[in-house]
This record gives sequence, C-alpha cells and structure tokens, in this order.
Amino acid sequence: MRELRLGIIGLGRFATLHARIWSQMPGVKVTALCDSDAARFPLFKELFPEAECYADWRQMLDSRTFDAVDVLTPEHLHDEPAIAALRAGAHVFAEKPIAHRPEAAARMIEAAENGGKVLMIGHVLRFDPRYAAVKTRLAESPYGRIRTIYAKRNNGSVFFPIYNRVNPVYILGIHDIDLMHWYMDDEVEEVYALRSAPGADGPPDVSWAMLTFRGGGIGILENNWLLPEGAPAPADVRMEISAERGAVTIIDPEPGVYYSNDRRTDVQGLLNDYVLHGKTGGALAAELSHFAECAMAGRPSEVLRPRDALRALQVAAAVERSAAEGRAVRLSESAGAP
Repeated sequence: MRELRLGIIGLGRFATLHARIWSQMPGVKVTALCDSDAARFPLFKELFPEAECYADWRQMLDSRTFDAVDVLTPEHLHDEPAIAALRAGAHVFAEKPIAHRPEAAARMIEAAENGGKVLMIGHVLRFDPRYAAVKTRLAESPYGRIRTIYAKRNNGSVFFPIYNRVNPVYILGIHDIDLMHWYMDDEVEEVYALRSAPGADGPPDVSWAMLTFRGGGIGILENNWLLPEGAPAPADVRMEISAERGAVTIIDPEPGVYYSNDRRTDVQGLLNDYVLHGKTGGALAAELSHFAECAMAGRPSEVLRPRDALRALQVAAAVERSAAEGRAVRLSESAGAP
C-alpha cells in the first residue's frame, strides 16, 4: 500500500491534535471528515482542503473506500462506527478507553479478529519515552517483583465540563491501569474504590482506588479534575514503583522549561507534545505513526494490543462499580473478565 486513505470520525478536542499530526505524516491522505456539528468542519478543512465532510458516519463509510479510520467520538460512541469500519475493510484507530462497557469493547475486538484488520487503541503512554524506558529497565534490571505502584493523575478543573460524562477513572486512571498491567505483567483480582462529587447528585470529579493483583502486588490510583486554573501545568502526574530491590519515580511534566510573567509560571510538558521547526513530535505522533505503519503492512501491533485495552476497561468498570456500591469488587464479577 503506497498511500493510506484515512477518514476521521469525531472532530472534538482531541481530533485537533490528531489532525495536526496526520497532516504532516508522509503516506497518509485524509479523504473524509465526519461530525454532527458542521461548525467544526472549517478548522479541519484548512488542513485537509480536499476532504469530503459528512454529518453521519454511516453515510461516510458508504460513500467511499477507506484503508483506515480514526474514531475520535466520546467513548460511548466508539463501538458502532469502529465495528462498521472494520466490517467495511478498514483498519481502525480509536482513542482510549476502547469503549464505554467491556461488552462493547469485546464486540470491537471480535470484528477486528474476524476481518483480519488492525484495531489499535490509544494508550499513548506506551509511546512516551519515559514510560517505555521504565518498562525496559524493569525487564532488564534485577529490581525483583513489583510490590506496589502508586499513580497520581490529576487534571485541571477546566476540563471537567468536557469529561464529566464518566467517572474520572475512565479518562485519567485508565492510563495507569494499563501501565500497571504492563509493568507487573499480572492481572487485577479485586478493586476497592471511593468517589467524590462537587454536588450531592452530580457526576464525580474525584476517584481513588486500590487494586489487588493476583500475584500480590498492590496498585493505588488517585484521579481528580481539581487542579485550579493557576496551577503551573494542566496536569499533575506522578508514578512511584516499589519493587523488592529497587524503586522508580516518574514525574510529569518534567520541569525543564519555565515560562514566567507577572501573573503565573507555566511548566511545559515538552516530552508529551512539541513542535520542532514546524513538525509535531511527541508520544502521540509516535503512536499514530506506529498505527500507520501497522495499517500499511496489515499487521497487528505488538505494543498496543486491543485485548490489553479491554482488560484495562474491565478494571475501570470494576472501579466504578465498587465506588457506586461501597464494597470491594472482584474482577470475576465483571462482564468479559478473564
């Protein structure tokens, strides 16, 4: 395949990041854009002037042939367009979480496997050089068995109105659930979680959870949408890994560059997303490049396997259930659990 004909479904906040990268990637041609809100088209047409615009993804998929489709709808709207695209013969990239429920994720995976197509889910931290280096070091060095992983991933309150449709574990904690699986090479057996909301009946903006792994390891997840507008960065991220003979700490953003004025100091997370001499780089760019390579070759990824995304979703669903019911939940109670 000399050129990857790509369609984008969903033109929200994250699609602007994807689009910037696709527009600069050799061998990729975005031929169609889809969103129910036509007001979003002009911004993307600046990058892809020849792309056709559609208000309905069904019409888009019926109108032409695609080699790949990028599904960037909210998580509860992933499964239907992804399955339809896979059945139409396209490879599919979808942002994390893979879906809103494990049953929906399982249907997506089944469609990909039945059609022999690539399904890749955007667990982007596997392409962050820091987290990837930790995976290599843990595998190569005599750190011994991992005993605990504490993961804090707190984001700005300004984003809560966008993501308040779900428990924070699905948007924030899902990253670290995947990393815990990746680093421990083990399965979660039981979770116990608590949540807090700004109002008596409103959606939660805080989630804490304890994960017990089959091999005895313990994971702690701290997630909230509480960082104030004046915080030095839009995210406060930390992971602490304690093993039998060593420890690892990851902090994001790394305070390599500070921008200060008379109102505040900003710390830029340059490893996550940057523009160097006009070209976008970072973990997301590396991840999408990997998808394009796999799609062009027609081979599944060994880094981002859809069943890993499913098991992360299963744990997130158990966290949500535990917080709602006020009790520990075993993964064997979750739909589609291993």
